[in-house]
Amino acid sequence: MNYNYYEPFNNYNMPMSPNNIDSLFGSYEGYLKGNLFKNLYSEYKNYKPSTIKINSDKEELLFNINQICFAMHELNLYLDVYPNNEQALNLYSNYQSTYNDLLNTYQEKYGPINNNSIKNQIPFSWVNTNFPWEVE
Repeated sequence: MNYNYYEPFNNYNMPMSPNNIDSLFGSYEGYLKGNLFKNLYSEYKNYKPSTIKINSDKEELLFNINQICFAMHELNLYLDVYPNNEQALNLYSNYQSTYNDLLNTYQEKYGPINNNSIKNQIPFSWVNTNFPWEVE
């Protein structure tokens, strides 16, 4: 097992404005802290985000899907306010491509992840496998 969590995009250190995106946490750190934008994150008292313990390749892949999905959601919220920001659009596009690759890899190895998956077949093969949150 290789527990090198996916950290594709960490080099965006720009001031907040409609033309630039703010400096961002990487997808892993942003996921753990619950906020992709460094200037919007504030620690609560002495709270430190916990580390994630991964026990299998399946869990690692699912964790990577979740953190990239989280980053996409955060950027989507930013793009609601600044829809013409090319840097944010490019970053979102990169995350989306990564997300699709990870999702396809997961589904090839472990089956469909939800009911609208391309890998899903009638009569709904996704119900015949363990759900992603179920431990094997």
